[in-house]
Amino acid sequence: MSPSQPGTLPTLQRSGNSSGPALLLIHGWAQDQRIFDQLRNALNKNIDVYSFDRRGYGTSPLQPDLSQEHLDVAELAQRIDVKQLHVLGFSQGARIAARFASYAPQLVHKLIICGGVMDGFSAERIDHHAIDLPYFKSLALAGELSELRRQWLQHPYCRLGMNDGASAHLHDITQSYCARDLSVEAGHDFHFASNVYAQLLQQQIPTLFINGEYEAPPRVELAEQYVASGSEHRALKIAGAGHMAVLSHSKAVAEAIEAFIR
Repeated sequence: MSPSQPGTLPTLQRSGNSSGPALLLIHGWAQDQRIFDQLRNALNKNIDVYSFDRRGYGTSPLQPDLSQEHLDVAELAQRIDVKQLHVLGFSQGARIAARFASYAPQLVHKLIICGGVMDGFSAERIDHHAIDLPYFKSLALAGELSELRRQWLQHPYCRLGMNDGASAHLHDITQSYCARDLSVEAGHDFHFASNVYAQLLQQQIPTLFINGEYEAPPRVELAEQYVASGSEHRALKIAGAGHMAVLSHSKAVAEAIEAFIR
């Protein structure tokens, strides 16, 4: 289970209670691990918290390649080296977390999906605020990074349910986004051979879905359908939150996580 570029994986950031359950956080698109700063602070008392910058983001030395990211996580999980690792994926990071869990279920004790999607799940509900990735890609390829960042911060995913502090922190993170993932096809090619949704339903890893009140309907539909499949799964809606609940409502998210994994 080694990544395509062994020896160059990003450094794991660790904080919290080393005696507590281990939790690996996987960030989403146009972000880096700083998106979890407030959540980490809320978890540190009782949880052994790990995070990293994904390929193409933050300080990661790896070139963007979505098809390899679940392998990166598998390598990082082995580096953490605990018997029971809990994994949280946020937004695009949830896709990676789900791929990893389906690929190496023996390494995952419990899975947490925050505002996420899964390969293989087809929603009937419509996301009227779906990210126009070709448009953002065109801005990236034209070198219009300032405009790309401005447009992203205006997107409903970045605005609904946010407070001033959360918006300011997201702004700071977004200013560091260089769109490396949009400059190469592998960085934004979502094709994945496996039906992750079907595989995870069979593997029955206890899974918690956390969505904001204003989350996109297809992501809420995923949570509802998945939770209906087994009593070991849970779903939580955070009142007043949008897509960025891990940032804007970190305390409520942390409480839900602790209740689920402890």
